[in-house]
Amino acid sequence: MAAQKEKLLRVLEILQQTDEDHPVTATAICHQLMLYGIDAERKSVLRDIAVIRDYGYDIVACQDNKKGFFLASRRFEDWELKVLTDAVWQANFLTEKESASLVQRLGELASAGSRETLRRVTSVHSHLKTTDPVVKIRIDSLLTAIRKGRQVQFQYTYTDASLTQQLAHDGKWYTVNPYSMLTQNNRYYLIANVPPHANFACFRLDKVVNLAILEEAATPAESICGPNPDRAIDEYVARSLQMHGGKSIRITLRVPEYMIDDLCDTFGSKLQFVPDGKQYRVEVDANDGNGLYYWLLQNERNLEVVAPQSVREEFVKRLNEMLKIYCQERKDEV
Repeated sequence: MAAQKEKLLRVLEILQQTDEDHPVTATAICHQLMLYGIDAERKSVLRDIAVIRDYGYDIVACQDNKKGFFLASRRFEDWELKVLTDAVWQANFLTEKESASLVQRLGELASAGSRETLRRVTSVHSHLKTTDPVVKIRIDSLLTAIRKGRQVQFQYTYTDASLTQQLAHDGKWYTVNPYSMLTQNNRYYLIANVPPHANFACFRLDKVVNLAILEEAATPAESICGPNPDRAIDEYVARSLQMHGGKSIRITLRVPEYMIDDLCDTFGSKLQFVPDGKQYRVEVDANDGNGLYYWLLQNERNLEVVAPQSVREEFVKRLNEMLKIYCQERKDEV
C-alpha cells in the first residue's frame, strides 16, 4: 500500500511539470518512475491518472492521444506568479538568499516550461537588498502577538554617520498594541497603538530591535477606532504620506491638470476636481506630519496649498529654514 501511495504521488509530481505545450505520455511517466526505483506498467499509470482526476486535478488528454496528458489548470496563473516573483525580488527587506528561496518555491507552482520562462523574464533584481535576515523573524513574532492578542515591546533605532544602528530617543522602550503589518515603499511597517494615546502609529520593522511579546493583553482595535478597525487602518495608511503619522486634516490644493494623475496615484481615484480658472481645486485627507511636508516639497512648483492656513504657514516656515541653509553655504563659498 505504501509503495502504491508513493507511486501515485510521483505520478502527480510528474504531471505538475507539464502544460499544454509540454505534455507527457504514460510511457514517458513509466520511464521517469524508474528514476525513483518504481516499476510501473502503462495501464497502471493510466489508472493513477484517473484517480488523480477524481481528486479534482484538471488533467487533460491531448487531442492527439499520442502526445499524452497535461495539467490544464493550476492554483496560480503564470502572470500571477510573475507578479509575485517581481514583488519578492524587489522587496529590499528580504535578503538575497531569502528572495531566491521564495522565488524557487513560487516557481515550483508552475510547469517546467513556465518556470524557465519566468526565470528568463525576471532578470532585474533589486540592488538594495538587506543583509539582515531578522525582519522575517520580527514579522513572525508580530503575527504570533496579533494572533494571541498580546502587547509587544521594543526599542527603535536610527543610522549614524558611521552607518551603525544606534538606539533612538535615549533607548526608549515602546509598549504597543499591534494590529497590522504592510509594505510601503519596499519597507515593512507595523501599524500599532501606543498607550495611552487613542490613535495609530507606524514603525519600520528594520528599525525595530529587542522585540518581545508581553503577557499583557492588547487593547482591541475596536476600542481605539470604532467597530470597523480594518477600514480605519486602511484610511490611516492612505493619509500617511511616506508612512509618517500626525493629526488627520483635510487640505485644499490648487493644481494644474497635468497633476491629476499624480494626485490620484497618491490619494486614490475618488477625488473631486473643481475647475478654478485654468487650474483645479481638490480636497485631500492627510496626516499633518513630516511626510506631508516632504511630499509638498517634492511638488512645490506643481501645486499650491489653499487651506488650511496653518499648513501654508508651516510649509513657508520650512522653506525659509531650507533657504537659510543654502544662503549660508553660498556666503561661505564667497
